[in-house]
Amino acid sequence: MERALDPREAAIDKRFKGIKYSVLVLSGKGGVGKSVISSIISLLLAKEKFKVGLLDLDLHGPVIPRIFSLENMEPEESKHGLVPPEACGVRIMSLAFFTEDKPLPLRGSSKTEAIKEVLAITNWGNLDFLIVDMPPGTGDEVLTAVKYVKGKKGALVVSTPSALTVSVTLRTLNLLKDLKVPIIALVNNMAYLRIGGEVVKVFGNADLVSLTREFNIGEYVELPIEPRINSLIESGKVAELTYTEIALKLGNLIEKLKIRALA
Repeated sequence: MERALDPREAAIDKRFKGIKYSVLVLSGKGGVGKSVISSIISLLLAKEKFKVGLLDLDLHGPVIPRIFSLENMEPEESKHGLVPPEACGVRIMSLAFFTEDKPLPLRGSSKTEAIKEVLAITNWGNLDFLIVDMPPGTGDEVLTAVKYVKGKKGALVVSTPSALTVSVTLRTLNLLKDLKVPIIALVNNMAYLRIGGEVVKVFGNADLVSLTREFNIGEYVELPIEPRINSLIESGKVAELTYTEIALKLGNLIEKLKIRALA
């Protein structure tokens, strides 16, 4: 017996026809700063007047609405789907909008269904960039997101310099290679802390540069621990994230993304 066609798949195809380029922001584990990096990249692109969407697909720890002070917002309903709320020029969709800050007890196929549903119902309109804050790890939800984020896309892999994190980063890179997703950059987050004039490697100095050579990754970025980031988010000054050292360090990566989107 033939499997019935899922109408959401056609809807997803239609949504992505209006999106020029998608950036999948991945990490082998949680807690490496993936959501903050996704947010800053989105803000930097929006600041240059690109049409930008930010999709939060973290099923169990979605924080993007909190970063943008949108916890009490809801997507607007229209006959063409749900219209994401906008902040600082970035259109934002998150599973957190539907859970009211409660746990999302999903497992197995339910994770796949949740991701397909949000991709099918979100009406992004036309975008230059869609930044996708991916679920951590290499499980079914990641495979589903990679499959259904259609069109031109590339991956940005976030790690930290600890040996444990590097080992799971290697698995993420191998997964992307197997799935034939281009890897735009490897980001070594929390690589150092500036204390006065001294640079301190708080989490160690694990070798990530060798991975860029092994996987032929064109861009490698080291980002600092920047305490100011948290204070800006807590005070609701998200637009000022574009004036941080991290934003400055991501500048070259932004230029690479612009080239890929326009190619």
